[in-house]
Amino acid sequence: MVIDLHVHTLPLSQCSEMEAEEAIEEAKRVGLDGICFTEHNRIWDAKAIATLRKKHDFLILRGIEIDTIEGHVVAFGICQDFSGVVPIKELRDSFSSRESILIAAHPLRGFLVFGTTHLGITAEQGSQKPIFKSVDAVEAYSGRMTEQEIELSLEVSEKLNLAIVGGSDAHRRREIGRCVTTFENDIHNEAELIHELRTGQFKAGYFRR
Repeated sequence: MVIDLHVHTLPLSQCSEMEAEEAIEEAKRVGLDGICFTEHNRIWDAKAIATLRKKHDFLILRGIEIDTIEGHVVAFGICQDFSGVVPIKELRDSFSSRESILIAAHPLRGFLVFGTTHLGITAEQGSQKPIFKSVDAVEAYSGRMTEQEIELSLEVSEKLNLAIVGGSDAHRRREIGRCVTTFENDIHNEAELIHELRTGQFKAGYFRR
């Protein structure tokens, strides 16, 4: 199953330019098998997700992108809103890895790290980022990172033996499915998504550019 693990929609993510219906239609059009709504510090209502799934006959899952002091984290299995910025260790301590999955989102995106689009660091230096100590996986394939940043993220992930996932971080319709995660087994709900992310039976990469 090909799933985009990182998508933002209006009105929960005000930085997005698309509503849920548009995102779903585009995901179906380009051939994805599922999509995850991961709004900034806000979690979708479970009933609203169920209604959309039934209406579109399409796999729609919910996650959340949380602002931490150490960087952005895409999480599954955490069903609450957040206000303000939290320390990553506090987040990890509050939600066990048995019940949730924490993913470092676009962790080496240039302008978030240095205020530039040029990294200029080695994989060894990148692997020292504190966020990597508290996550289960790395969004090494991100629709909002350059190829250079993706290559560095892959090196860091492999160096730290962290699972590699892909998500588009889409804010516009045309961005849906840029980077995805392809699972070997079928997924029908969030619990199965978390289980499959733990097993490691998946691969990440580009889907469309």
